[in-house]
Amino acid sequence: MVVTGIPGVGKTTVLNELQDLAKQNKFDLVVLNFGTVMNEVMRELGKDLHRDDMRKQNIEVQKKAQELAASEIANRSGHGTTVVDTHMFIRSVSGLWAGLPQNVLTRLNPRLFVLVEADPEQIAARRRSDSDRKRERTMAEDIMFDLQWSRATAAASAVSTGAPVKVIRNDAGRQKQAAQELFQAIRSVMED
Repeated sequence: MVVTGIPGVGKTTVLNELQDLAKQNKFDLVVLNFGTVMNEVMRELGKDLHRDDMRKQNIEVQKKAQELAASEIANRSGHGTTVVDTHMFIRSVSGLWAGLPQNVLTRLNPRLFVLVEADPEQIAARRRSDSDRKRERTMAEDIMFDLQWSRATAAASAVSTGAPVKVIRNDAGRQKQAAQELFQAIRSVMED
């Protein structure tokens, strides 16, 4: 399973709620953050960076780290259900870069893509209030573009893999409901 969302949409909060639901329901589930694993790989390649600085690296270095991270995640996905927390695309110095290019999709072989979305104004407010991350300040229309580009990229990924795409809203104060909807979607796919 791949769960994506643009920065500030509240994806991590929803995934934390999802993990709580899985424990309550005795459902074997692990969430792996692609950026965290990619950062571990970058350290192994001799680059100790803040995770938000990875996208500023040479694109070839990023591609290598991305491919190694996909292999590492695939190797860690031994039992139960693995949810990969990632982005459909990354804004890099050289432009919009696929978060899930074909070689990564092939390695991960996802059964479901989930896009977590919220209103652009809510996303902008969340970005402004998140002091732990190095995020650019963006306008609501830029955020709308990012949401649309994520949907387009998810559609391309679905065509490539045959996996369905589900859109889940994470409006303010609705993270538990979003996690419940996500949990039901994952269980449904696992039962197929």
